[in-house]
Amino acid sequence: MTTNKILVIITMFLLFISCGKKQTSLEFEKSVVNEIFPALLDSVFYDTRLTQQPPPPPPPNFEWTDSTEIKWDETKIIADLERRKAELQKDTTKLVVAIVDSTYQINEKAKKELINFYKDFKIKLDTTNIEKPYKINLADLKHDDKFKLKYRSELPATSKVWKGEYNFYLSGITGFSRIQFDQTKNYGVMISAFGCGRLCGFSGLVFIRKVKGKWLIDKIKITAVS
Repeated sequence: MTTNKILVIITMFLLFISCGKKQTSLEFEKSVVNEIFPALLDSVFYDTRLTQQPPPPPPPNFEWTDSTEIKWDETKIIADLERRKAELQKDTTKLVVAIVDSTYQINEKAKKELINFYKDFKIKLDTTNIEKPYKINLADLKHDDKFKLKYRSELPATSKVWKGEYNFYLSGITGFSRIQFDQTKNYGVMISAFGCGRLCGFSGLVFIRKVKGKWLIDKIKITAVS
C-alpha cells in the first residue's frame, strides 16, 4: 500500500471520528456564550470616564439674587462630552473588566419571560437541567481589544473592590447566568449584570435568537438599577 493511500485512509478515519462526536448541551451553551459575549459586553459596558462632572460650587458668601440668571450651557456640555469621547478613543489604556468566576443560576421568572417575549413563535422550553453553574473560561471569551478580562475573585470582595489601588483601570464588573433555550435551540434568555461603582450598575434579561446561523441579541430588558 502506497504512502498516499495510507494518508487518505487515516484522514477519512479521523473525519469519521470527528463527525461521530456529538456536542453536549453544555458545550453548545458555552459556544453560544462565546459567540454573543462581544456584543453583550459592548451593550452593558458603561465608561464612567465619560460621566459629566458637576459645575464647581459658588464662591464663599455668594448669594443668588435671581434664580432665572442661572445658565445651563447645553451646547458646551455636549461639545465637552464629544471632545472627551474623541480623547478616549485614542487612549490605548486597557479597560479591565472583572468577570464573575462562575455562571449565575437562572430563575423561573426569566424562563416565563422567554416564552412571553417570543410568544409569536409559540416556543416551548428546553428541559435540559441548567441548575448547576460552571466555571467561566476567560480565554474562551472573545472581546474588543480595548478590554482586558480578569476574574472577580482576583479583586477585593464586596464594595471594597471600588476603593482598591490598582496598576490598571477597573472599568466594571460583569457576569451572566446559564442560558435557558427553547426546544429548537434557536431562542434563549440569560441574566446579565454590570457594575461600575458602589451605586452604579444594573441587571437585566438578555434575549437572544439564532438568525441565519448566527446568534444575535434581540433585546436587553433592564430589571434592576442601582
